[in-house]
Amino acid sequence: MIDAAARGRRGLRERKMWRRRRGPFPLVAAIVMSAALAGCVNPVGRSLYQPAPLATTPAWTGRTPLSVEAVAADGARLKGWFWPPETPTGPVLVYLPGRAGNRDVAAKAAQAFARDGRGVLVASYRGYGDNTGVPDEQGLYQDGRAFVDLAKRLVPDGKRFVFGDGLGAAVALHAAAEGSAGAGIDGVVTLGAFDSFARFVPSVARGLYAAAFDNVAAIRRVTVPVLLMHGRKDEVVPFAAAERLRAAAGGKALVVPIDGEAYHSLDLSHIAPVVWRALDQIAADGAATK
Repeated sequence: MIDAAARGRRGLRERKMWRRRRGPFPLVAAIVMSAALAGCVNPVGRSLYQPAPLATTPAWTGRTPLSVEAVAADGARLKGWFWPPETPTGPVLVYLPGRAGNRDVAAKAAQAFARDGRGVLVASYRGYGDNTGVPDEQGLYQDGRAFVDLAKRLVPDGKRFVFGDGLGAAVALHAAAEGSAGAGIDGVVTLGAFDSFARFVPSVARGLYAAAFDNVAAIRRVTVPVLLMHGRKDEVVPFAAAERLRAAAGGKALVVPIDGEAYHSLDLSHIAPVVWRALDQIAADGAATK
């Protein structure tokens, strides 16, 4: 259990701004309308995705990451950031961000995981920042797989873990559930994962979204350990979603509650040490099993 209340969570005003910008609930009407007008096969409209243009390169607080590029199966070229592990066989955490921002925003948040010489690969999605393409569900899944494959090439002898933040949790679980990509993932961590996107859609349209970003279906196919980190009072995705995912995982998942006031986003430096301790244990358990 993590008590984030005394460790500098964001203020009420910032949480409300974040909820308006990133939370699914205010966007439901726009997403439904977008799907109805487009008549597309995938009903999740573009209003879900909130890419931001690149600005000034961030001022890093520790090591400076390397600029890297991944190429998705359909040819989309995706730029990311990479902190190499200090040892050539050290583990790498592939950070899969949420629906808003760009690779610089994601790297600023994820750099807490790169402390103490840890390896971190920050992914970005098509249509975000200066990446080519237009974001959609299947495209994001391809992008996640591309960065997992890139991690394999960058550190071929190290353990590989994925961390999915918000919408990125769906990308992480899907990557671990798929055969070729999943075989290269040793563990999954999610933060604020929803169980099914359809739960955020009005009941009259829920059937149309039944298969969209279905994390329950994905986690059932995951064979590696999963750590589900979730705020008990999350005001965007209720804590019950984590329990539903745990139940669907069939014993492979552990829920880690984050106590405190209602929030969905938090400073990742508060949980980075806990995440790495858990991943180190997963790696040790895997080695002992072999």
